[in-house]
Amino acid sequence: MAALTLTLRNAPARSIDLSPLTPQRLTGLDKSAIGALHIRGGLRVADVFDIDAGDAQHLVIRNSCDRLTHIGAAMRSGTITVEGDCGAYAGLGLNGGHLNVSGNAGSFAGSGMKAGLIQIHGNAGEFAGGALAGDRQGMRGGILAIHGDAGDRTGERMRRGLLLVGGNAGAYCGANMLAGTLFVAGKVGMMPGFSLKRGTLLLACVPDNLPVTFQDSGEHSLLFLTLLERQLQRDHPSFARFLPFSQKVRRYCGDLAWGGTGEILIFS
Repeated sequence: MAALTLTLRNAPARSIDLSPLTPQRLTGLDKSAIGALHIRGGLRVADVFDIDAGDAQHLVIRNSCDRLTHIGAAMRSGTITVEGDCGAYAGLGLNGGHLNVSGNAGSFAGSGMKAGLIQIHGNAGEFAGGALAGDRQGMRGGILAIHGDAGDRTGERMRRGLLLVGGNAGAYCGANMLAGTLFVAGKVGMMPGFSLKRGTLLLACVPDNLPVTFQDSGEHSLLFLTLLERQLQRDHPSFARFLPFSQKVRRYCGDLAWGGTGEILIFS
């Protein structure tokens, strides 16, 4: 059965919150019922989109732009495919299913996600996988894969899960991380791992500088990297962009100012 498709007619003058449009909320609704749904800002779905009825477990948003925010927020099942860019808060609190963005995403992509998979094939803004202002934890599970670059404070206060960045990441990457694994294939900005409490920041390139509160613990061959690489190869063929991992890494323990139970691993 063909996917349910919403085609944006024109870029809206203001941001539109699409959090009401998730597969679990659209399943069982016919075309007229979907068109009558209210989205934030006093608009109905039919005011903004052309609707092609189909299987609501696969929602396609065509002609998307950065004015469409909260796409896939709190979704629990199914698939949302975004053809184009999307705005801030993509996959906010996602708890299952698959959000696939062909273009770029705004700030706070994957913030608070607990399970499922988000793939962003372009770049992501600041705080990808990070915490909202006032929240104690950012990403709490699942996989967030950014094929391009990520902005500042990627993975800030990340609690659990796997965050992959295929390009470069900005300043304070992995700051205040609580646990989980964050991999960056390109370069990172200033102060990677600042105030890292636990978890692993895995870097393919040597950063220009590390916080002085990280201690060099020598070169290692770690089994978990081999297992992680095999899992990604087996379960997610589209993750070839991030592989292979180096079999040897240099380990820096820290942040010693916060107990030193985290680590930065740099490919040798």
